[in-house]
Amino acid sequence: MDFSIFYKESFDNGDYSKLDHYDIFLSAFDNCDRTRIVFENVNADIKYWFLFPQNTYVQDGVPTDNVYKSGFFKEDEYFLDFIRMGVISNKLSICIDITGFLRPHLLFLLKYIRILGVQRLDMIYTEPAQYRDGDETKFSGFIDEIRSVEGYTSANINPNSDNDLLIVGAGYDDYLIAKIAQHKSKTKNKYFILGFPSLQPDMYQENILKMGRANESIGEGKHIRYAPAFDPFITAETIKDIVNENPNVTNIYLSPLSTKPHTIGMALYFLWYSDNQPLNIIFPYSNHYATKHAIGVKRTWKYTIELPKKSI
Repeated sequence: MDFSIFYKESFDNGDYSKLDHYDIFLSAFDNCDRTRIVFENVNADIKYWFLFPQNTYVQDGVPTDNVYKSGFFKEDEYFLDFIRMGVISNKLSICIDITGFLRPHLLFLLKYIRILGVQRLDMIYTEPAQYRDGDETKFSGFIDEIRSVEGYTSANINPNSDNDLLIVGAGYDDYLIAKIAQHKSKTKNKYFILGFPSLQPDMYQENILKMGRANESIGEGKHIRYAPAFDPFITAETIKDIVNENPNVTNIYLSPLSTKPHTIGMALYFLWYSDNQPLNIIFPYSNHYATKHAIGVKRTWKYTIELPKKSI
């Protein structure tokens, strides 16, 4: 699969004329203007906000209409009642604003949509003007466990781990990077994909600083690669290149710790290649996430996502 041919476009805040009319639009509330503005302007027959129990919401302005919420923390359990509602089908035009999602929940939702037989949908991501506390911005709390994301373990996992490969989308949170590196400390080859070009010029320098803080935990075998922070398709292509560089790999572990577009890039690679590669997406889970961590709005991206036919 050549992911680089997938379609994407960007537009400045306020110019939503490039967005289609959708049957259903899904977004996750994070107390930020960049999700509110898109939700208000997207033209769709049905709209839903997702509210996650892990999030600490600033109560001013938390939506009460068009809301789905659940008390379950685990991604598959969280969506149980939503799945039972049957609001998504492969006959509908679907758009998801990925900006405010928790990564495991976003991944699980995409896998569920693929299981329903949806092969094409749009995704939207809005860049922040800046993060509230720059490179000191805290996104997550204490890590409760590191495990595979539900639905993202290949049937081809190899019991031999001698030549495992770890590929991390490395973002601002050096604590998460260190945790994943420690969890896979015996892995010989560790690749870290940095967002370059970054969402803002200063964010690349801040990203490098955060990587430096995690170096002791990373240890030997570190390799750096780059993919635009806003581009899921080049991210997937970069993963493909890394895998091709390691032909004798036993297992491949992907960990999405950077931007949501990087997360979608990892999901796309898994969904297209997990039938014949030993793939696993792992994540450091926390029961506490901060909201309202982004300030302002830069560009909004629209990605046309193409999914493989589900296995029979």
